[in-house]
Amino acid sequence: MIISLLRQPLLQFFVIGATLFALFSFVDDTPPAPDRPVIVVSPQDAQWLASQFKATWKRLPSEKELETIVEAYVREEIYVREALALGLDQGDTIVRKRLSQKMEFLTEAGAAASFVDDAMLQAYLDENPESYLTAPKLAFAQILLPEPAKDTMPAILDELAAGGNFAQLGARTLLPPMVSPIPAQAVDGTFGKGVFEQISKLEPGTWSGPISSGYGQHLVRLELFEPGILPPFEELRDRIEQDWRRDKAEQLRLERFEQLRDQYDIETPDLPQVLEQ
Repeated sequence: MIISLLRQPLLQFFVIGATLFALFSFVDDTPPAPDRPVIVVSPQDAQWLASQFKATWKRLPSEKELETIVEAYVREEIYVREALALGLDQGDTIVRKRLSQKMEFLTEAGAAASFVDDAMLQAYLDENPESYLTAPKLAFAQILLPEPAKDTMPAILDELAAGGNFAQLGARTLLPPMVSPIPAQAVDGTFGKGVFEQISKLEPGTWSGPISSGYGQHLVRLELFEPGILPPFEELRDRIEQDWRRDKAEQLRLERFEQLRDQYDIETPDLPQVLEQ
């Protein structure tokens, strides 16, 4: 009875169907969904975004503000990834320049973290003393000569020799008859470019001239010349460290570029021929 039942085609069909159904339930040949790209905003990222907000607004952002800032960061990251996937960075000079700058900034960051002590800074100062000299200054008395200067100068010199008041001699002008110690920038800014250099070469305490300025010809008596001096190290330390780190950043940038350049075979056209075309 059982054997004859098993020989029935209809039963065999149901058995085969059930077996296939059970097999398909264990074996799923549906292709897996592709991995979705992930954007992770770490706590450190959020802290950095909050610090940027604080640097601008002098306070930490509220929770709602930080949520908005993080969302803007995510939006920017999505757009950047999609733009790179589409190749929108190719041939864009602004993007290329920015990426190049960021590579340089990464290299220069090492200078900010570099160790430096007073001995190293003193050595740097000894190598570059001219960069830290104070500006030279001079004080002088002056008389603006009436034109023509070569004709009026002898009579004024005679009056000076006779004890005349220099402040009352010469042409009328708003220029000060006596100038207190001031640096070259102030002298040239008032009298004209090159006047400081002319006066600095005069014999102190003697009326000399004529000295040319933007106003005409002058008789000048050099009262005081103070050459630039090097202040004590303690007064210069912060400035020296800034300059040291700046130069260190430049050194690291050049060294890193040479290392990267050595990894490439570089081919360039015949430049003179390019210019001829």
